[in-house]
Amino acid sequence: MLYIGPHVSIAKDISLAPERAHELGATGFAIFTKNQRVWSASPLSEESISSFRNTIMRYGYTPRSILPHAGYLINPASPDKDLWEKSLGLFLDEAARTVSLSLDTINIHPGAYKEGSKEEGIKRSAAMMDEVLARTPGLRIAIENTAGAGTILGSSFEELDALLSAAKEKDRIGFTLDTAHLFGSGYDVASDPDGVLDAFASRFGSGKLYGMHLNDSKVPLGSRKDRHESIGKGLIGKDAFLAIVKRPDVQDIPLVLETIDESLWKDEVSLLLSAGSDS
Repeated sequence: MLYIGPHVSIAKDISLAPERAHELGATGFAIFTKNQRVWSASPLSEESISSFRNTIMRYGYTPRSILPHAGYLINPASPDKDLWEKSLGLFLDEAARTVSLSLDTINIHPGAYKEGSKEEGIKRSAAMMDEVLARTPGLRIAIENTAGAGTILGSSFEELDALLSAAKEKDRIGFTLDTAHLFGSGYDVASDPDGVLDAFASRFGSGKLYGMHLNDSKVPLGSRKDRHESIGKGLIGKDAFLAIVKRPDVQDIPLVLETIDESLWKDEVSLLLSAGSDS
């Protein structure tokens, strides 16, 4: 089944997110488990947790159709010991929130190493993921690829492979591929989306693609920048996304829209679901 939908708001209460996704015709969706730009937040109430679980069941969503996204403050690759420890605490909290909602996968950016060697940054990032998985039974981590600005890790399949290789919990770590990030880092998903995804599958084998973010791009191929655009309105173009949703390896994983115009989400969901059902 195709699980397609946007990253929906958790404003007022996280239990409202499934309803918001359903109203858009989404078969899957993404959320933050708390405000993504603060270090701490009140625990999720039992009422919110219960309501969220009941609502996803009512609308037919499953754990594998929903992809929580970890907050932006977490930097698993940080060389600053205090910041690394603070990031770990936040990551553990968001991992626990994810599991409490009966979800099983959390999306994380691999972080920026800031100074020193890339290799040391990769080791720190992998160590944090191992720590979170060791302390959060039932959880999987999806490492999101990046556009490659500055010292941010994860902009190539080689770096993603290095992150996986450095981790101990390899069986519980996979990847989220963001199309705008792929394009920004030099992978031409505009002219050859199948070639790019085939190259990923060839390197990592089956089962390591935990999700995708389907975003068009405002910026050119290889720009090393991350600027999302609505489907078909950017430099990747609509045809690439229509090709992606027809692939067998994107069945049964969340395909999340982080496109910039919320008023178009319903149309984007409908377009992609229709294209995928024709395959």
